[in-house]
Amino acid sequence: MKKTTFHTDSQADLLAKIRAAVASGLQPTLGIVFCSVDFGITDTAKALGEFGFPFFACSSCGEIYSDADKSRALENSAVVALLELPADTFQVKLFDGAGLDSLGLGAAIGRWGKAVFKNPAMLVAVSGIKRDGEQVVHGLMGEFKEQIPLFGGLAGDDAKFKETFAFTNGLATNDGAVVCVLDHDKISVDGLATSGWVGLGAPKLVTAAEGNVVLTIDGEPALDTYKKYLDIKDVDLPGIGLEYPLQVMREDGTHVLRAVVGVDYERHALVFAGTVPQGAQVRFSSSPGFETVDHARRDFETFAKAGGAAPDLMIFFSCIARHAALGPMVEDEIRSAQRIWNAPGLGFFTYGEIGKNLIGRCDFYNETCALVLLRVK
Repeated sequence: MKKTTFHTDSQADLLAKIRAAVASGLQPTLGIVFCSVDFGITDTAKALGEFGFPFFACSSCGEIYSDADKSRALENSAVVALLELPADTFQVKLFDGAGLDSLGLGAAIGRWGKAVFKNPAMLVAVSGIKRDGEQVVHGLMGEFKEQIPLFGGLAGDDAKFKETFAFTNGLATNDGAVVCVLDHDKISVDGLATSGWVGLGAPKLVTAAEGNVVLTIDGEPALDTYKKYLDIKDVDLPGIGLEYPLQVMREDGTHVLRAVVGVDYERHALVFAGTVPQGAQVRFSSSPGFETVDHARRDFETFAKAGGAAPDLMIFFSCIARHAALGPMVEDEIRSAQRIWNAPGLGFFTYGEIGKNLIGRCDFYNETCALVLLRVK
């Protein structure tokens, strides 16, 4: 696969570098852009309309860039990949989400994807602060008899928690998704979601919840319980909620993490990035620091031992909480993937991640790094 990757600090330079890449002889058929809301997403989307190929793009909470020289965690920037893929191996579509709940949005994406390719794989970036990532995944996967390769994340807005965007060339949405569906018979799409967050204290019971809104925990208002347990104030939320998510136990013995992305002060309730079922057993959780990076490295190494040819490109959908909790060590995590696969990489810090765990289950996560490996077969 012919390609080029770069990062930049301005919209003007982003456009100039794309033009330069095309002038140098590269003939991109697909662009990938993850950038800060400071770029002006609507204007950036319109500006990308000058190019004759589609973009899979969204706003971010920090950007990820990796090459042979250095792995970087960036802020207020843009990271870009321009790829020469056969035109018959992929399609990109923007879903504005109007009139659809999160489950319905996922179902609409799934119906489109299976109509495009017999054996699809998908990359999905979801906009909308109040979107329930788990319901999007369930709606999408519900359209297929078997699981398909599905990776992506919830768009960010530099931890402002006000408005996030998914976009392509000429179009943007603050309440939908941008989707790239690939022909999995021709493009290998594989990867791994890894976390390393650990549970704290005794289990608690979610006694009242509505989808991704938790009203009470152990019979007490969820907001009050959260603030008391962590000894925090209103001003700390929702930002600190990304670092201290709920560990939600599932009936099959597994668990997922759910981060706070909003607060309903009127009801003293917490809004999470994904569903937290009423009746679920939960625990608070946090990162053990450098052990989180070691956990990811070991998972990457285990996954790499399964074999397969080297990827053409790596894409990282990593939780903003990993950046906040790990600080500069988050670059060690990115670097570990670079050392294993020796491929260029880019990505962004998200409000939620979609990916496949070590046992092969695709799900929606928080506090997770979802790594994607793309390769032309």
